[in-house]
Formats: sequence, structure tokens, C-alpha cells
Amino acid sequence: MPDDDAGNGSVPDPTPEELRKRLEADERRIAELEAENAALAAAPAAATPKVRTHRFWVALLLVLGMLLTPITIVALYVKNEIGNTSRYVQTVKPLASNAAIQSYVADKVSTQLFAQVDIAQYVKDALPDKAQPLAGPLTSALEGFVRTATMKVLQTSQFQDLWIQANRLAHTQLVNALTGEKSGVVVATKNGAVTVDLSSVAALVEKKLAATGIDLFKSIPIARVAGKITIFQSNDLYKARRAFGLLDTISFLLPFVVVGCFAGAIFLSRRRRRAFVLAAVGFTLGALLLAIGLSIGRSIYLNAVTSNNVPYDAAAAMYDTLVRFLHTSVRAVASLGFVIVIAVFFSGPSRFAAWFRNRVRWVANWLGDESSKAGWSWLGPNDFVVRSKAVMRIVVAVGAFVILFFWKHPTPSDILLLAIVTLLVLAIIEFFGREPLGDDALGPRSRLATDAGVGAP
Repeated sequence: MPDDDAGNGSVPDPTPEELRKRLEADERRIAELEAENAALAAAPAAATPKVRTHRFWVALLLVLGMLLTPITIVALYVKNEIGNTSRYVQTVKPLASNAAIQSYVADKVSTQLFAQVDIAQYVKDALPDKAQPLAGPLTSALEGFVRTATMKVLQTSQFQDLWIQANRLAHTQLVNALTGEKSGVVVATKNGAVTVDLSSVAALVEKKLAATGIDLFKSIPIARVAGKITIFQSNDLYKARRAFGLLDTISFLLPFVVVGCFAGAIFLSRRRRRAFVLAAVGFTLGALLLAIGLSIGRSIYLNAVTSNNVPYDAAAAMYDTLVRFLHTSVRAVASLGFVIVIAVFFSGPSRFAAWFRNRVRWVANWLGDESSKAGWSWLGPNDFVVRSKAVMRIVVAVGAFVILFFWKHPTPSDILLLAIVTLLVLAIIEFFGREPLGDDALGPRSRLATDAGVGAP
């Protein structure tokens, strides 16, 4: 009799051999899955060194760019200001109107004039015997009169011209001191001091005094009146000379290196928007390092020149005037960093930034629609701009940065002007590269208004 189960079409129980084969297949499958899991688990571990290495190079480039920023600013300053006679003279020209400098020059010229004559004897010879007791007070009054006359000479346009001529000659002396060359008869003194010779001012004072009837300085050779003021002092002149030569040599290359460091960090970073912000911060920190260096250098300079009997106020005025363009560069870089951070924020993924960009697109499309209604077909979308809009934005941003980097002495207002011009160019690109907006371009509230037939605001 046939088996009931077979008659009913039921599946017979597996044999032991079949069970063994199934078990072996399951074991092989489990082994394969375990191998896959092990490979997946090992993949992040193997990639970790690569990620760390990647981050290392990004960080290295950012730090290198930050450290090279102040060196680059100083190198460009040395090349364009210290190494150029016309620019140097233009830099120090305001010192002729500085009260501390005028007082310093008046003291130096008056002291040199007094050293050449015996004022007390001159007064005694001019007084009768009965008036000899007045010789002392009259001598002091005459010295005060000479100094007052000197100060009046320093406040004339003639002194302005003499100051420019004297500094033009002093610049030759300064370059000789910093390069080791002797292209003229003027050289630095043995103690590393560079001076401005104002003996010609003494000639003006002598003429002014002679016009008032005081001729005690008339017979003094002007060559004997060394009215010199110190503008640069370095006991380690050889070190200063080496630094000047190095900065002058690499000044052309350094800006490209700095831009390359920050651009390389942005390119290598997996989060480029964040790297862009870090590059801007690094650029700003580099400028702040220069500000700190200028503050320290000011103390070193003042200690050096005041030890050579230069008044503190006059020395401070000279230093602040000489480095004022460096301070302008620091403020300009800080302003640029702020502008870059703001620009990156508005190009980021935040809700406010996305809303702002959508509003800009909406305005560009609205203006385009209105111009089309007016029949101004030449204001329609441009196919090339539409296709290349992203690339054109990058080109405009990079171009603005390069222009600013090579701009001599940009001020914060210059940076603001450049930022406004850049925004206008980007707005033009957005206008001619406009595309139809999606339903969600202006957010849920605008979609509800559109669905209700009200229209976008």
C-alpha cells in the first residue's frame, strides 16, 4: 500500500545527507558574510590615516599662509616704499608739519648755532658799561629769540621744500646703509645711524635774524652747523642689511606663495566652504601678527633712537609716519577677512542664506519679466551666462581678491568699494543668467500665496 503522505502530495523529510549539505552551505554563507563584515569594519580603519594625512596638509597650508602673510606685507612695503625714493619722500613729507619734529629740529639747529658763537660775549660787547648787569637776562632773551625765529622758519613753505630735499638725500644714505652700496657721497655713520642733514635750515635762520639786525651768526660757515636728526638707528646694521636684501629679493614671489597656500588648502579640503572661512581667518590672523610685530618694533625703535638723544615724541612721530601704510594694510586685511566671511555665509546652506539667495533670484527674474514686457529684448537671459554662471562667479571672486592683494595701500573704504563693485558684477551675472524659479524658490509662505492667487510679494 502506498504511503499516505505520498498520496497526499506532501514533501518527504530530508535525508541526513541533504541536511549535511544544507548545513555546509549555511556555514559557507556565514563565513562569507563574516568576511564582508570584517572588510567593511577594516575599511574606515585603513582610511583613517589618509584622512589624518589629508587634514595635516590642509592645516599646514593654512598655517604657512598665515605666517607668510605679515612677511609678504612687509616685503611689499620694503620694495615699494623703502626702496623707492619718490614714495619714501612722499611718506615722510607730513613730518615737516609735525609739532614734535619741528621742536626737535629747532632745538638741534639752535644748539648748533649757539655752539659756534659766544652769545654772552656778543651781548656784553653790545652793551655800555653801565648796562653790563643786564648781560645775563639779555643773553637768555636772545637765545629765546633765536629759537623762536627758528620755529617760525620751520613753519614756512621754505622748510617744507628743504625737508623734502634733505630726505631725498637721506634716502640715498638709508639705501646705502641697508644694501651695503655706496652710490653717493652719503654713507651711514659708524654706529648705524641714518640722519637728515638740515644745515640749510640754519642758513634760513641766519638770514631771518640778520633781517632783524642780529648778525652774530653772519660769519659762521654753514658747513660747521650740523643740524642733523636721526631717522634710523641700528647697531646690528649687518643683520638689518641681510633682512632688507632678502625681503627685496622675494617680494615679487611671496604674494603668489601666500595665495597658493590658501588656495591649496581650500582645494584639498573636503569641506571647502569651511576651508574658505579658515583661509580668511588665517589671512586676518597673519595681519594681526604684523600689528603685534609693529608694536614690538616700535618699542625697539624708540629705545634705539632715544638712547641717541632723540626726543621720545619726535621719535614716535617718525616711526608712526614711516609705518603708517603698514597699519593701513593691517586694517585692510582685517576688513577683507570680514567681507570674505560674510560672503561665504551668504553662500552657505543656512536657511537665512538660502532665503536670501532665493530672494535675489526672484528679484532678477522679476526685473527680467518687467524688461520683457517693456520690449527690451536685449535684457533677456544670455545662454552663455546661463551655462557658465558658476564659473563666472568664481572668476569674479578670485579676480577681486587678486586685485585687492596687489593694490598698494588699500584702505577699508577701498575694500568696501571693491566689495560693492564685485556685488554689482555678480548681480549682473545673476540677471543675465537667470533661470525659471521652482515652486519652492521663495519658501512655504510664498507657495501658499501663489496657490491662493495672491502672487509672491
